[in-house]
Amino acid sequence: MLAAVLPEIRNLRLDNVPSPEYSADEVLIKVHAAGICGTDIHIYRGEWKTSMPIILGHEFSGVIAEVGRSVKEDLKVGDPVVVEPNILCGTCHFCRMSERNYFCENLKAVGVTIDGAFTEYVKVKAENVYKLPKKFSLDEAALVEPLACCVRGIDQARIKAGDTVAIIGAGPIGLILLQLAKQSGASAIIQTDIEETRLKLAKDLGADYTVCMAREDAVEAIKSLTDGYGVDVAIEAVGSTKAITQAMNVTRRGGRLNIFGVAPQDEVWNVKPFDLYDKELTVTTSYRSPFTFQRAVKIASSGSVKLRPLVSHIYKLEEIQSAFEVAEKKLEGAIKVLVKP
Repeated sequence: MLAAVLPEIRNLRLDNVPSPEYSADEVLIKVHAAGICGTDIHIYRGEWKTSMPIILGHEFSGVIAEVGRSVKEDLKVGDPVVVEPNILCGTCHFCRMSERNYFCENLKAVGVTIDGAFTEYVKVKAENVYKLPKKFSLDEAALVEPLACCVRGIDQARIKAGDTVAIIGAGPIGLILLQLAKQSGASAIIQTDIEETRLKLAKDLGADYTVCMAREDAVEAIKSLTDGYGVDVAIEAVGSTKAITQAMNVTRRGGRLNIFGVAPQDEVWNVKPFDLYDKELTVTTSYRSPFTFQRAVKIASSGSVKLRPLVSHIYKLEEIQSAFEVAEKKLEGAIKVLVKP
């Protein structure tokens, strides 16, 4: 089958590879669409360490092509599905804790540590597969994985009815967080970005105020919109230490800061502990999508979060080099770029 293989940093190439040999407890999925995520870009650039060669792609939808003989779940050939990419061992210290997260000491992830979906077929543990309603668009379904991560982020941010919220960044993650924050009862949401086209979409999706950081200082603008106090909750959705500092600076005293974005693994955030102490901030992070996938499927299939407007580009698998260039450099107004085999 055709696959986009990453044998080394910044060397993505098309290759013919053997089709996956699936085990008795796995299913084989024919990929419909796979999204290019910020994590894919980090791995491609060498900012996120993993074993190579690897086939990237962990945000994807597809149709079951074959089912392992011992699969007991209600899964059959032809079912439209999405996949939770994180595979837990189930036996380590963290897997056996009552507050299980994805801290598994033997964690594997489809498209991150093992071969993923920038190809024609991918094998997955049956327990990680979620069926979709037949009417649900498989293009939109490719965004269920980032939606599941955002559900976790909103849980961590603990937004209450009436809260003012700032979301730093209006990429696909920021635009999903915007919609979920609105549903959580935020009374006013301020979205920032450097791209006017993204901010226009943010307005269309429910942002009460937008701040273009290419034209004005985000901290001053947000303080002005909140009578000088700052917001109750700030969510950093960029993946940079500069954005984290901005988010911290726009959070009111006693407020809550959620660091959602994934910064490069070796990047260091320089912060004065006194600034955190003086504002008595509650700082949370959000790691992957622990047990939020089922909720994400329900949210997505209900239509309460609009995913289709986030899809800005669709490329064939044969065009994946162009797709990565557009996604990495945010060319042509790119928001979410999908790749289809």
